[in-house]
Amino acid sequence: MPLVEAPQGRLVCSRAKSAASFFTVLLSALLSWTRSVRAEQDAGVPEEPVAGPLTEVINVRGSRPSGAAQTSVVDAERFAGEAPTVAELLATSPGVSVQRSGGPGQAAFVSLRGASPDQTLVLLDGIPLQGPGGDAIDLSTLPSSFVSKVVVSRGVLGAQLGAGALGGAVELVPKTTGASEPEFGAELAAGSFGSVRVTADAVVSLASAARSMVAVQLDRTNGRFQYERQFTPEIPGAPYYPAVRENADAMRASLLVRTEVPLREGLELDALFQGTAASRGLPGPVGMFTPRARESDQGGIFGARLRATVGETVIQARGWGRASLVQLRALGLGFDCPEGGSSPACAVQQSHTLGTRGELEVTFPVSLSHSIATSLSAGGEWLAGSYAGIHRREIVSLGISDDASLLRGALSVYPALRLDFVGTMTGFSPGLSASARPFLGTAVEPFEVRAGAGVSFRPPTFSELYLDTGPTQPNPDLRPERALSVDAGLRWKTHPFTASAGVFWSRYRDLILYELYPPARVKPYNIGAARIRGAEVQLSVRLPLEVGLEVAYSFVEAVNERPSATQGGRKLSYRSPHRLFARLDRRGDRLEGFVQVQLSSAMPRNAYGTAELPAQVRIDAGAGVRVAGPLWADLEVRNVLDDRTQQDLFQYPLPGASFQATARARF
Repeated sequence: MPLVEAPQGRLVCSRAKSAASFFTVLLSALLSWTRSVRAEQDAGVPEEPVAGPLTEVINVRGSRPSGAAQTSVVDAERFAGEAPTVAELLATSPGVSVQRSGGPGQAAFVSLRGASPDQTLVLLDGIPLQGPGGDAIDLSTLPSSFVSKVVVSRGVLGAQLGAGALGGAVELVPKTTGASEPEFGAELAAGSFGSVRVTADAVVSLASAARSMVAVQLDRTNGRFQYERQFTPEIPGAPYYPAVRENADAMRASLLVRTEVPLREGLELDALFQGTAASRGLPGPVGMFTPRARESDQGGIFGARLRATVGETVIQARGWGRASLVQLRALGLGFDCPEGGSSPACAVQQSHTLGTRGELEVTFPVSLSHSIATSLSAGGEWLAGSYAGIHRREIVSLGISDDASLLRGALSVYPALRLDFVGTMTGFSPGLSASARPFLGTAVEPFEVRAGAGVSFRPPTFSELYLDTGPTQPNPDLRPERALSVDAGLRWKTHPFTASAGVFWSRYRDLILYELYPPARVKPYNIGAARIRGAEVQLSVRLPLEVGLEVAYSFVEAVNERPSATQGGRKLSYRSPHRLFARLDRRGDRLEGFVQVQLSSAMPRNAYGTAELPAQVRIDAGAGVRVAGPLWADLEVRNVLDDRTQQDLFQYPLPGASFQATARARF
């Protein structure tokens, strides 16, 4: 273990204690002020929006009960001028872990509550997104400028959302066409490592009261940054040497079009298209550099939804399709090779994936306080690859959920049941959650208690079954993963505070884990069983002078229950036990600024406990000013401490301090 891990760990503990003390003192000082504000509310003073609502009713594949999961909502507008990626927006929520593959423009994936990225659903306007071969979606392919909100729902949600939601789901809510007048916006950002970003969007009116939103984003970076590495990290106290990241350039173009058409009273049609195309270098992790490896990808989704309201009954019909093409060049069996090399492993690897689905959902009332939703969906997915061949499988899902309000609204119950057929695999996913407001009608009415339990499964992806990517070998004999989870939490929501806290416990079986497949490859096997438990806390406060404070803390304990003398009882790799995010920002008519801190504790890097990723601290800060009219200018500094020794989970070096200047305007 490198000697630097110990002082970094002490630094994390010291800063965490200092932050905790600061927040405790601050909250104590604000209690009297809160009471006065509460009194003003009771007198009829309009309530300001909270800095970041922790729960709210959202639509994911139709109307889902708000009590179905522990939910956090990230308002992208709060980060205007900072140009964060989708991954950075997600990192502000508890229970979220983002796995990056280096600097700007490189791949990034999200996992929830210690689950793997493949066990987390990511949806855009209700349409599930996937990577090549059905793998987890690369967040770098999703422009954040297209997103108005990010909804993070944590917990086993197979009963509500279908196969794959073992750790939870992330819903990306696109910008809407709701403005009454035409709107136009543009943004130009430039910064370190030759990074440039251009975005533009417009909301326009069409014939027959139809409205459309069009957004375009272009990104470019040369990806060259300095970092420090150890040539012998296994030796305590090994020195660091300066190095430069090579072959990390990236270019991407993205387009989003969304149209809403009111056909007649009670009948609406909306359609969405999102497309992306990119090319980037694949630099590889430390010690296994690939200076010539390249990746290009093109993909898109199209979906249309018809929503009809007949009395109190709501009928929604939707169809969508998803397609992608990915090419890998000069990437051999875990090593770099020249394009067009004589080895078959060095040939161009190409894969096409396609998915289609049709869905019908009907929600009807049983009584004034009781409604039932039923759903049916059917479709399929296809894969055609250079080495994988051609594969297809059909998907059929049946679901029913209930929303019952009891005891005059003090208790709400949300049972759900889903049956999924994915090829020859079948998954039965029941779920039950409930929320209670025990003090309804009293002075502490905003207090809410919630608990839930659920079962879900995830079929192996085409990538895991058939796709040979060079470093990874497929396994066509894989079985579905399955998970059981229970959780409970409470929430307090009132001006100016919103706070939530919760605990969870999950158990996974037939977990798909990658293990060494000699001589230099890895292969997935159903050899895993795991127990994951943890706790989450989130706090949002509105302070005077238009200042907001937000804190999110996550604790995760992930234990390998595999019956093995070498691995059983050990912590699962790539799961940080402690994560803390804190942000202080101000949004005003002329001035804005922020400072945020992200802390992550040390975590194991392999299944044997012999390698560890050190604790890491990152501080970002920025400020902006309205120059004239709608024109704003912002300056942002990331990794203020300029720590160039930081790495991602799989030994991809991360950049030190970087700068970004942004000019933006909205008309």
